[in-house]
Amino acid sequence: MIAHESALIPGRECGECTVCCRVPPIEDPALTKPAGVLCQHCIGNTCSIYKSRPQSCRDFYCQWRNLALLDENWRPDLSGVLINSRLQTGADGKETLAMVLMIFADHAVIFDDGFATLVAIWTDRGDEVILNLLFDNCRRGWETALRPFVADGVAAGSLAQVKAGIRNAYTRMQRGIQT
Repeated sequence: MIAHESALIPGRECGECTVCCRVPPIEDPALTKPAGVLCQHCIGNTCSIYKSRPQSCRDFYCQWRNLALLDENWRPDLSGVLINSRLQTGADGKETLAMVLMIFADHAVIFDDGFATLVAIWTDRGDEVILNLLFDNCRRGWETALRPFVADGVAAGSLAQVKAGIRNAYTRMQRGIQT
């Protein structure tokens, strides 16, 4: 989902983080790169074509830049999680916001209380939460909606149940079962 620059958290800058230049694929007529490959224009933590970068790069801000709920520890290069959002159409034809949690580093982060709390908050407010696990240097990934796994725990207000639901989803994904 495109975030407008005016919605960014004041003072929150990318700094040394270049995860968005490496992890996701970029499919723009002006710039194409596969997932897991550093953009050819990323030099250190600087974009060599920043002033003339493609519109898709101009429009992209990870959710760490937008959401006060996410503290400094959620910066993608520190957390191993790139959080993005997208609109998706449900079976009922309604568009809903989906928070996409791309886990590109150590998968253990998904078992932390902070991760489960975010999943619970977003699920409780009606957002879809998508767990996207990346493997093989981010070139292969599977994703699954977490609601079926965590809804009972969210309804019960039980972080332990939410964490168990996330673990269940992760285990199924590890076994190669896309849900």
